[in-house]
Amino acid sequence: MRTPTLFVCFLLLWFVAGSLRSCVAEAPVRLAASHPADGVTEVSTSSSLHLRFSDAIDVATLAEIHLTCQTAGSESEVKIRSSTDLTGASITISPEQFLEPDQLYRLVASTGLRARDGSAVDPFQIVFRTTAATESTGGGLDFIAEPFDSTRSMTTVVVGPDRRLYAASAFGEILCWDLDAEGRPSNRRVLFHDPTTSRQFIDLEFHPASTAENLELWVSYAERLSDPADPRHHFSGQIARLKIRGDQIIDYQVVVKGLPHGREVQGGHETLPHQPNGLCFVDGMLYQSVGSTSSSGGPPNWGIPEQPLSACILEIDYQKIGGETVDVYPGGERYDPDASGAVVKRFATGIRNALEIIAHSNGRLYTAVNINDRGKRSDGVPDDPELPGDQNELIKQVTPDHESLYILQRGRHYGFPNPSIGNYVLAGGNPTNGEDPFEITDYPVGTKPEAGFAPELMYPIWQWGGTSPNGMIEYRPTFKHPLKTRILCCFYSAGDIAAIALGADGLPERIDKLRSPTGKLQLRGPLDITQDESTGSLYIADFGTQSKFGDNGSLVWLRRVESLESH
Repeated sequence: MRTPTLFVCFLLLWFVAGSLRSCVAEAPVRLAASHPADGVTEVSTSSSLHLRFSDAIDVATLAEIHLTCQTAGSESEVKIRSSTDLTGASITISPEQFLEPDQLYRLVASTGLRARDGSAVDPFQIVFRTTAATESTGGGLDFIAEPFDSTRSMTTVVVGPDRRLYAASAFGEILCWDLDAEGRPSNRRVLFHDPTTSRQFIDLEFHPASTAENLELWVSYAERLSDPADPRHHFSGQIARLKIRGDQIIDYQVVVKGLPHGREVQGGHETLPHQPNGLCFVDGMLYQSVGSTSSSGGPPNWGIPEQPLSACILEIDYQKIGGETVDVYPGGERYDPDASGAVVKRFATGIRNALEIIAHSNGRLYTAVNINDRGKRSDGVPDDPELPGDQNELIKQVTPDHESLYILQRGRHYGFPNPSIGNYVLAGGNPTNGEDPFEITDYPVGTKPEAGFAPELMYPIWQWGGTSPNGMIEYRPTFKHPLKTRILCCFYSAGDIAAIALGADGLPERIDKLRSPTGKLQLRGPLDITQDESTGSLYIADFGTQSKFGDNGSLVWLRRVESLESH
């Protein structure tokens, strides 16, 4: 009698397990979080909208998401543009024009919206009301956008002390243009071309001592194309110093090499999701942001786990390097950034992916961080040895966005986990039963953030539609202007340029969006920004659509409306 009983039990267990698998497989993809949330009022008329789903969405079906305005008993369609992040689970909805004040809006998906695997998406709708305040007009916010170059996948732009515009791409080109009296670019030249198209340039920065006759351009990049068997496959990040005379690069020296990065495919191209990014010279030191090598510090979903020199800001004593190359590759004789006399050190930690660093005239260092790619277990957080259980199961899709502007200070931590240096807790953890700064309520109450956590130096710009903040500058024309000293920041996913006014504490007190004379200034995917201080013109590396790896990108000249009136 024992054998049949065991057999029946086995059949029952098999049936239950199969039923559970079936339920899991058939569970629809759902909307897990949104900004604004359903029922919210006082939404800024310049805000983009953000949706996070429990799994990746099929980008071909994004047209099934609709926004309508409900006015006087009628409902009218609002034209929008939808884009997705690296995971495909985070969607940004950008209206083509600013929303109307004090109006009721409804965001809804039709049954045609599908997950990437073809499965259904649970129906949803979000109703919200905009603020009664009208969007700011005038005040120097109006610019006219004129694309002037259609080179794809442009990543970075800078105006040199010779008053020429320089730009670089993800396919290994460095270009330059002359600027006329109004700031119009002309006479395009190629200064450098990587014949392998492998160098993914990400930032250009002139040394402060550079002059028009003696240009010293520093560049950061990593190699898109590499043999997976190469031990440096995930450590090809470099900083190089270029000496330029006229239209010729007369010297190209690698100063630092062996910096870490992840790898993946975007738009059919090998690419680097996070890499060594922005450069900034301050008081005889060079600072660089290095992106994380994983989505949230846990599983190495981009090829390698977090490294001692990833997800941080580096401080480089470049004057001690001289004509040598510092190799920070962790293989062989492992480089120790904590050693006495190390010329490459960690300045600040816990910074997931910051494209730019700027030294503001208020004496502070700033960066802005992109931190919205948690999608599933493979994008999860590390297991803290001091906490029970699998933290990968704790951090769900509903975890709030924390994309922020940071004031950078030495030795502070900004919330991204990095087990290689003993940091495990995401953002602010969950230290108390009350509402804590940048808390992650999925953690058990009592989970403290990592030592040095700096919430007082972090401002959540995601609430202003700041998804994927990237290149930024302090606007500093040589003449009086309403935007002078504001931080201008590229909001890549929304296609906006934000003008951020800072308060006495150094944090934002107002965020506006640049406009065209007829309304919204809409770009495809602004990645970097620079300025001509003599005219106040702005130049944008409009990378283009991420899922196409920028094949629809361009460079854009933004002319001040005031300058048009004066000529």
